[in-house]
Amino acid sequence: MLVNSKVLLEDAMKHNYAVAGINTTSLTMLRAVLEAAEEEGTPVILSHAQLHEPYAPIELMGPLMKAAAEKSTVPCSLHLDHGTTEAYIYKALSLGFTSVMADFARFSFEENVERTKKVADVCHEIHVTVEGDYGEMPSNVTGQGRALPEGESLEFFFTKPDKAARYVEQTGVDSLVVSFGSVHGIYIEEPKMDYERLGAIREAVPNTPLVMHGGSGLNEEDTRTCIDGGIRKINYYTYMACEPSKKLVQFISSSGKPPYFHEICEYSRELMKEKARYAIKLFQNRG
Repeated sequence: MLVNSKVLLEDAMKHNYAVAGINTTSLTMLRAVLEAAEEEGTPVILSHAQLHEPYAPIELMGPLMKAAAEKSTVPCSLHLDHGTTEAYIYKALSLGFTSVMADFARFSFEENVERTKKVADVCHEIHVTVEGDYGEMPSNVTGQGRALPEGESLEFFFTKPDKAARYVEQTGVDSLVVSFGSVHGIYIEEPKMDYERLGAIREAVPNTPLVMHGGSGLNEEDTRTCIDGGIRKINYYTYMACEPSKKLVQFISSSGKPPYFHEICEYSRELMKEKARYAIKLFQNRG
């Protein structure tokens, strides 16, 4: 069933777990994620990132995702991940998305607040949840993102608790993306998570669900510590999306004949479903 993500996040706050927010850039991936969630009997947030537009146009993927969510046996939210322009965010709203991320972190704090508040005001009029973004993730130490300025430490990117409180109060966002050590994309070094900072952010905005991006590369212990520290939504994509590439060469070479593309998709779906299932179960924080 299609729901507003605010409902899912409120339940996660109440029961100390994180909802998996998983990008689905194809029908194959959409089926994999939904099947994993349904088999686990667990809610899920189906996401579409603006940066995926060149190969997964929202006009095509949005209606597919919405129809699948409406027919699902578990609660599903339809979320725009990293909406970086107002025009694209409003396009997502017109397609029935129930949640959007207003990603204006590249601007100054003041402009970020101004732009996010305008989006939040529009979204709240139609009962759509807004995820705000204050803080960034580096690229030249681990993962992908904007490079660390020369002479600066990793903390340059991290969310500052006092500003987080101001940001939430001034924008009215329903959830907040925070930066304290995780990164987008592939982890090339073991992440160093600043749990003290996470605790301070949680104290600064105790009633706001916190969101962590870059959930693929953390180990189970770190993931559970993040959840216990207040993280209520974890974005997950890279490790699931990369899983088929590790085994497709062997699958194709051992098939005895050139496989049809739909056979490759089916093989990939099963692999991605298991990665999605792993993340969904882990984020439930059941011990």
